[in-house]
Amino acid sequence: MKKVMTKLAVLSLLAGFLCGCGNVRNPEPVPSAEPSSAAAVIQKEAPEMKKELPVIDETLAFDRALAEFIEKNGYENQNYMISPTSFRAALLSAAAGAETETKQQLLKVMDFKNMEEANAWYKSVRESVDSFASALDEEKEYVQHIIQEYGEKADDPDGAFQLENSIWRNTRASGELREDYCSYVREHYGAEAANVSPEEITETVNGWIRETTNGLIPSMSNDLSMADLLLVNTVYLRTSWMESFLEGATEEGDFTAFDGRTVRKEFMNRQDRYRYYEEENGKFVVLPMQGGINAVFILGDVEDVTGKLAEASYEETVVKLPKFEIETALDHGELIDFCRVRGCDLPFSEAADFSAMSDFRPLFISDILQKTKIKTDEKGIEAAAATMIMMTEGAAMFEEPEIKEFIADHPFRFMILTDSDSPEPLFLGRLAE
Repeated sequence: MKKVMTKLAVLSLLAGFLCGCGNVRNPEPVPSAEPSSAAAVIQKEAPEMKKELPVIDETLAFDRALAEFIEKNGYENQNYMISPTSFRAALLSAAAGAETETKQQLLKVMDFKNMEEANAWYKSVRESVDSFASALDEEKEYVQHIIQEYGEKADDPDGAFQLENSIWRNTRASGELREDYCSYVREHYGAEAANVSPEEITETVNGWIRETTNGLIPSMSNDLSMADLLLVNTVYLRTSWMESFLEGATEEGDFTAFDGRTVRKEFMNRQDRYRYYEEENGKFVVLPMQGGINAVFILGDVEDVTGKLAEASYEETVVKLPKFEIETALDHGELIDFCRVRGCDLPFSEAADFSAMSDFRPLFISDILQKTKIKTDEKGIEAAAATMIMMTEGAAMFEEPEIKEFIADHPFRFMILTDSDSPEPLFLGRLAE
């Protein structure tokens, strides 16, 4: 079971981190962008508008295609981390409420043929989460056995692996979520739906994200009041190296950045038997972690790392890794652009069909945001991701109201009043010429 869980964890949760580290050469933290306003997100670009997008190989696996796109779309020489798992999981909640061609386009983006295949993928990731907990319990029992049997001192293995989904309906929206949709996402993705007022939705959703990421991602946006529906996924992982790096072995050293600059870093050092792979274009090393997780660190341009894990052999290996912390905010339409280059346009226009989700007025995806953060040190890794799909109702057909006119093209008076039960006239005046 550990082998199965390890492979899944490498393929899904760590894939974004690994894809990023394979090419990015400067591990200095990158500040997150300012939290975006939902209203600004909705207004910044009409969903139907096209723009020139980077070309990617659509035949690439989802994880690799996403990493390639992000690197070509503003992160050529910057640190970044993405979570393909979180992105896919959020899209699943949208696909579950879509119909006709809208559903097919969303499935295509995720590399799934149908919802059955998509749900099987999610179930396998969910089993990885459950296996992590079981493996951690086994390791705790083993440590306790060593302590009792041999009287040795040892710290209990510590860790957490969580995968959470939620759906938030703004009470300003015109319609209701369909009960069969709510039942479906609850059964398959553990997602609970809640109604929240425009005044409370920002703090409520940010609070849920903060809680499910152990505070690593404190908020997604400073204003969500204009979004009619939010589909949110979070992934959180905290785990230790199977064999910790000794703090006393950590020392400063030179790191060569992408532009040739030399910068000083704190490097962790350890020599042990690790799974190791090397070829002409690069190499990688596999560091086992508590709970059956593997962290793979890559130098050079090794392609299809997950496919080559089986070829890695156990070798006595000196490992020297810089301690680092990375934050990334994809909040400028990058994930919608990624969907578009993979042939998915309908969900982002008023022609979208999300009729299986609700009886709202025409509903479409107005933005997709993702924030990630990772911290590494001598003890292990803590990482989190949150993905939010923001959905907005299209324009409704109303009777045009009678239009009044106030054209101040001749002398007029004015008053400046307090906004109170007894308005106080602060200023009075007249414009006569």
